[in-house]
Amino acid sequence: MTAPKVSLRIGQNLWEEMRAHILQPDNDEHGGALLCGISTTNSGIRLLGAKFLLAEDGVDYVPGTRGYRELTAAFIRKTIVKARDEGLVCLLVHGHGDGYSVAFSETDNASHERGYPALRDISGQTVGALVLASGAIAGDIWHKDGFRSELDVAVIIGANVRRLTPSPRAGLAVRPEDDRQAKLFGEVGQQLLRTTRIGIVGAGGAGMLAVEMLSRLGVGELVVIDPDKVELSNLTRLPGARPLDACRILTKPDRPEWIQRVGSRLSRHKVHVARRLARQAGQGTRVEAYPTDVRESPAATALLDCDYIVLAADSAAARHLINIVSHQYLIPMIQVGVKIPVDKTGAVGDVFTAVRPVTPDGGCLRCAGLIDASRLAQELLPDPLQRRLADYGTGQAAPSVITLNGMSVSEALTYATFSLTGLNTIDATTHIRNHPRRGYKAVGEPSRDSSCPVCGGTGITARGDLKNLPLPRSMSTAGQPSIVGRMRRILAWVAKVKPISR
Repeated sequence: MTAPKVSLRIGQNLWEEMRAHILQPDNDEHGGALLCGISTTNSGIRLLGAKFLLAEDGVDYVPGTRGYRELTAAFIRKTIVKARDEGLVCLLVHGHGDGYSVAFSETDNASHERGYPALRDISGQTVGALVLASGAIAGDIWHKDGFRSELDVAVIIGANVRRLTPSPRAGLAVRPEDDRQAKLFGEVGQQLLRTTRIGIVGAGGAGMLAVEMLSRLGVGELVVIDPDKVELSNLTRLPGARPLDACRILTKPDRPEWIQRVGSRLSRHKVHVARRLARQAGQGTRVEAYPTDVRESPAATALLDCDYIVLAADSAAARHLINIVSHQYLIPMIQVGVKIPVDKTGAVGDVFTAVRPVTPDGGCLRCAGLIDASRLAQELLPDPLQRRLADYGTGQAAPSVITLNGMSVSEALTYATFSLTGLNTIDATTHIRNHPRRGYKAVGEPSRDSSCPVCGGTGITARGDLKNLPLPRSMSTAGQPSIVGRMRRILAWVAKVKPISR
């Protein structure tokens, strides 16, 4: 067996705290320890930066007996015990000055060989070391199951998502299809998009536009989650949807009710339309489709090795879960939405679109007051009918127009792609509300409560697999039946329908 691929994910603020101490202007060596949560996915292991423990110069980081500097035994013991007690991974850190390439010295490697097997035994956890330079990072990871591997990449998450590696990596040639957009993103940026995995929660009017745009941009892989099927009312706002997808011949309002039910059963799932839409874009984007509720285990698990999440499902339950996933696993996300208030007389109120980025340092949807507690409680009821009505909306037909969806999605994905390719020039995330009827845009800072159980000081940020996601046990985790299986169920159901009396 080969050692798993390992990456490090860390919030911008924590990274700057560690970097400021390790790479001080005096060009001398300094040390410390980074404690990390851990996430094990199909694509490898992600270490999630949770806290940095500074090693005080002259007290914890002293002249070495074999090398220039070393961490004291007392500091290492204290740190390893703390990591063990909290179930975290301990990475001992020092710096090697300026440069865009960095590696451990022979002295470093020898000390790892001598000490790390014992540290791993003491902690019962994976342990390792990091060495920083101003523009590079290297890591030596000793896994608790006996494997050893090098750090592949460190991902620093802020308004921009930065990536550091041990040394610069050669880029791929830009394809002719990408020429125009590569003039904006650059060769490296375009390559990053082609290796990026983005989750899209909700494949309705907003989510399907996100599928269309990201596929045209050449994003490598999309995870699309939505339990719903195409209906006649969707056709005006679902890119790529066809009348046949909604079984229009059977689901027209003038058809008998039992015929409409058959048509609904035969209608295509939105996520399968999304897969077809991406394939038609012809840019090689792969779609992993989940025609289920996002709170079902396979769908939620598929998001954990995404690089970014687009939240296009307007339910409290979806917001609640994705808000937790984003912070617990250090995955930046952006929430999109459209509100078209219409009163009982049909009068249209203040229409607005919303774009809300969420990063580890930028507060959360809960702190921003965007998760309604009473609505969440209703949506989490165990009754299947309540879930079906509540999970991806209110159960009532709300106004929806493709142009307004487009305003929100376009702005959100511009921000997201700028973030992924390093083009954002802002220092922090901002929430944006556009009011097109008034020609007005409101920009606000996300809020953060220090006592928040999600993003607060004692919350679940960077805890990864140490915390269970709030997934209902009663929800099925079985895969979707095959086409033949669905047809058998439909025929069995039709056979039970009472004949219409003449």
